[in-house]
This record gives sequence, C-alpha cells and structure tokens, in this order.
Amino acid sequence: MILCIDIGNTNTVCGVYEKEHLIAQFHLESNLHHTTDEYGVDFLWMFNYNDMNYQDVKGVIIASVVPALDSIYERMVKKYFKLDPIFVGPGIKTGIHIKTDNPKQLGADILVGAVASLQKYGTPSIIIDMGTAITLFYLDKNKELLGGIITPGVRTSYLGLFSKTSRLEEVKMDSPPSVIGKDTITCIQSGMVYGTASMIDGLIRKIKKEIGHNSKVVLTGGESSIIKNFLEEEVIYDENLILDGLRFIYYKNN
Repeated sequence: MILCIDIGNTNTVCGVYEKEHLIAQFHLESNLHHTTDEYGVDFLWMFNYNDMNYQDVKGVIIASVVPALDSIYERMVKKYFKLDPIFVGPGIKTGIHIKTDNPKQLGADILVGAVASLQKYGTPSIIIDMGTAITLFYLDKNKELLGGIITPGVRTSYLGLFSKTSRLEEVKMDSPPSVIGKDTITCIQSGMVYGTASMIDGLIRKIKKEIGHNSKVVLTGGESSIIKNFLEEEVIYDENLILDGLRFIYYKNN
C-alpha cells in the first residue's frame, strides 16, 4: 500500500492505494496547532477504522501548500510509519515541463493535478481545482504547463462578505432552487453557485479564445461537486484527481 497526502489550506485529503486501486480516503483539518503525535494518532485511528494495517504502507508521498505543516508531517510519517516521505517539489520527476516565469512559486497541488490530467485524459487540458482557492491552469499538447488563473474559492469569498456585513447571515453552500432567490439565504446561495459557475464558464471561454483552440477541461476539488451541475461548458469531473496524481508521481520516482 502507498499513502498519498494532499495538504491544503483548509483540509488535508488522504488516500490509501493498493496498486492502482483507491481503497480508502479520509479528510483531516489542516491544523497548524496539531503536534506530530496528534496527527499520528489521527492516522492510526483512520487506518483502524478502515480495517487497514498501517504497517502495510510501503511508501508515502505528500503534496503541501502549507509549508508550516511539512516538518510536522515528515516527523509523523517517520515516527509512525517508519518511512521517509516523498514531497512534491523541486527535483521530483513528473513528466511536466513548467513554463511559468517562476516555477518555484507553483503550488504542489497544481503540478499534481496537471500530472493526473496528463496521465488520465491527455493534452491539451485546462485543470480546475476548487478549494480554498480556485485555480485554472493550462497544460498544452507538449506537456508544458504555461500558467493559469487563481481566484478565491467560494467559501473564502463569502466568509469575507459575512464578516463585513452584519445583516447577512452565514449560509451553507447548496443548490439554489432558482437563479432569482426569494429570501436572503437563497439569494446568497444563487450568488455562490450560479455566480461561481458563470465565472468559471467565462474563464474557460477566455482561456480557449486566448490559446486559439479547444481543450479538455478537467474539474476537481471539494466545491466542484455542486458547481459542476451548473456549468454550461463541458467538463470532466474527477473527484480523486489529486490523489491519483500523487500515486502517478510516487511510482515515477520509485
């Protein structure tokens, strides 16, 4: 088994693979105040809950956009799994040519998503990951990651609105019954869902216009499970894109 860990700004998504099969998946909060041992206990509990033996894990790979958690996870993996984790970063083999102006600034999750999209769907592709931030990055036919767009995620945007507007209550993101809301909650939900979907549709069209040809669009990330149903542009929805990308990179480097 191999353990794939995607450390995001809000949540950490973990997947356990038996060869190419994802046999378990679980989510943890990306908590900067957790200690090595607290994370270790969390992982051992999750393995026990899923009826898996943590000692069967033969490799661990991590993609992180939270540098402060890197050393904590590294110590946790070494202590509890007795393994040296692979971190997605400079020097790792991916098969992707990064053509941005400053490759070191590229988020590990963006690179992993590009690897998975390449392996599963080919090129050219626009990879969209919806989380704390929404990222749209373009991978051309030569496997070159040319750049993209970063915008605040749905909840990230609306938390700012709720904190600055005393008469607006915090609302759960859910499918609105219509574009035109009938009360405060459905008005906000319409903005969250239809507004975000319209933005993504528009950005996809603008990217396609700029590159001058059509492209596959691959969609992933926690917030995409709702938004995908309201998009006008054709997309490939892949819930486990990042975890699969980590698996591909692990085997490419072992």
